[in-house]
Amino acid sequence: MPELRVFRRLTETIEGAGVLDKAVDLDRAVVRATARPRALRQLLHGVPFGHPVHPLMVQVPLGAWISAAVLDLLGGRGNARAAKTLVGVGLVSASSASVAGYVDWAELDREQLRTGWVHQAVNWIGISLYGLSWVQRRAGNHGAGKVLGFAGLLVVSVGGYLGGHLAYRQRAGVSDHGEVPFDR
Repeated sequence: MPELRVFRRLTETIEGAGVLDKAVDLDRAVVRATARPRALRQLLHGVPFGHPVHPLMVQVPLGAWISAAVLDLLGGRGNARAAKTLVGVGLVSASSASVAGYVDWAELDREQLRTGWVHQAVNWIGISLYGLSWVQRRAGNHGAGKVLGFAGLLVVSVGGYLGGHLAYRQRAGVSDHGEVPFDR
């Protein structure tokens, strides 16, 4: 089955969006200034593990949020409490996954930088929705928490699509010789 044109147009538009370059360059400078120690960069790139850690780390928040959605669909008081806990686990673990992603992102080429910047912006919207979901759940507003959680899942799914495009179509962070990229 061929790729749907709407998705191709979306990603090509993002790749060519020069309007993003000022924000991309500013964020890239901040990331590079923050992650200056070589040992820190190598750890966040995954050099000691033999492959990038960001793709592995995103499994925790996604798994927690998908599990929370399943519990929300099942309903019940015990499931509501467990879903709130899983939303919180997702929020905490998303931070470290984001840090690793930013450090990888700062080493990419221009089109990949643009795609990655939109990927992170979309994901931060999703993370914010999950933050609001957790606050609503904590206040006892489980219905609002569920709605915000499902909205968050939808948004991070779009972010995940862009991350997949970055990795598989744009080949960001893929080495030519099997080494962990960005080992400088």
